Amino acid sequence: MKKITILAVLIFGVFFLLDRGAQAGLLDFFYTTKDKLAIEGNRVFFNGGPIVLSGVAVGDPYFRQTTYRRTAEDYKTISEEWQANTVRLSIHPSFVKDEKRVKKILEEEIESARKNNLLVILDYHVIGFPNSWFKPLDQPESFSYDSNFKTAMDFWKYAAVKYRDDPGVIFELWNEPADKKERKWADLKPYMERLYSLIRSQGANNIIISPGVYWSYDLRGTKGSPLSGKNIGYAWHNYPFSGKYLSWSTALDNLNEKYPVFVTEWGFSADPSKRHFATLDAYGQPLKKLLKDKKLNFTAWCWHTPWDPRMFENNWTDLTPYGKFVKNFLSEIKAEEKFAERVNDFITRGSDENSSRLGEGERRGAVNSFEAAFLRSPVSEEDLSDLLRIANGLAPAQKSEQAENRAKNNFKLIYGRSPVMTNKNDALSIKIMAYGLRQKAGSRNLGYESSGVTTFKKIFRTLPKTCEHWNIVQAIAYSGAR
Repeated sequence: MKKITILAVLIFGVFFLLDRGAQAGLLDFFYTTKDKLAIEGNRVFFNGGPIVLSGVAVGDPYFRQTTYRRTAEDYKTISEEWQANTVRLSIHPSFVKDEKRVKKILEEEIESARKNNLLVILDYHVIGFPNSWFKPLDQPESFSYDSNFKTAMDFWKYAAVKYRDDPGVIFELWNEPADKKERKWADLKPYMERLYSLIRSQGANNIIISPGVYWSYDLRGTKGSPLSGKNIGYAWHNYPFSGKYLSWSTALDNLNEKYPVFVTEWGFSADPSKRHFATLDAYGQPLKKLLKDKKLNFTAWCWHTPWDPRMFENNWTDLTPYGKFVKNFLSEIKAEEKFAERVNDFITRGSDENSSRLGEGERRGAVNSFEAAFLRSPVSEEDLSDLLRIANGLAPAQKSEQAENRAKNNFKLIYGRSPVMTNKNDALSIKIMAYGLRQKAGSRNLGYESSGVTTFKKIFRTLPKTCEHWNIVQAIAYSGAR
């Protein structure tokens, strides 16, 4: 017992002699951090699995508490009722005017957000270019968007040390680099490199988000000359007037294909008198589709009353039309995520006697075939039913003319004739190629499939590689078409 006590004293003695970064490393030896957030390629991974961040921006915590009398209890509502997984908190550069109180409030709100299962994007909320023009802020406290770069360095040195032990806190380096003259990424990049290096030098490996130029809307040039380092993503701000400067596709510049893009501000107002006025058809629905199609991470601006485009009416209870749109969007995402868990469960275990006996690769093949046929993931009970039908060798109830037309074209290449759809073998061949119908467990014939691969290679002059290729092999092997 005495030896154990002495060993414990020695361990903790060493612990307290180490600097904080080394302490964190030593603690990692004894326990695993609850949340692990990192970037791999163009995706964000949370505890080992891919995640798309979706949530709301709440503005500056200091103003929330001192001016609008909001409390950190809001994060429970955002997490549970709004079903967000991320929240964005903004600190204005003039935090130095009441630095001690600002840091206390920030700590309180981040702690509450994290306890309510929310990831946090911490945004240095400057509007202006480093050491150049900046926008005044009309607030009673006479705060501003001061773009003094030293102030930014001071803030990020503090934040890096304070939150380096929590990878669930993401650092957004600079809100909106804007200037009265045209700026390019090459002008901004050296400043962002300095902030990145400063944060990493404090032992913080948190995800870092760098902005683009022109109010963080223009991302051109970034993909070809990115910041060097790891866990780096890029911010994109998109409002109804943004597209008048550059089209969405031009401004985004396909950066999302190489790195994660975080749309940390977007929104619109249904009030024609507001600067951010737009309609659902002209802005809301198209942007929603873009966010989903490209798997862009986002926090909608703003979960607030006066800060436009606002989600609440003045009573902090009734939602604006835009607020209803955002809340419904987040609920839709959550429902799709829950359904995705059911699809993953199908891949892992199957959902009936036959699919359970199929190998996991065959079940995954059924999912891939569904996605190839319908150009989307399964997102409804009807889709799940069709997925099960495919796994059981039956055509889905839904029909994809595009997939069937591709199958008919491939049929001509294989057999040198058009399929006769009244011929059961020809019809089965088309269904297998279009939808990837699987053989029932125990009915596979590896000899047939080997011959199918040989025939495929002779016709297409390549070995099968894609989902569509393997569906063709299955059709050759099992349809009976001649």
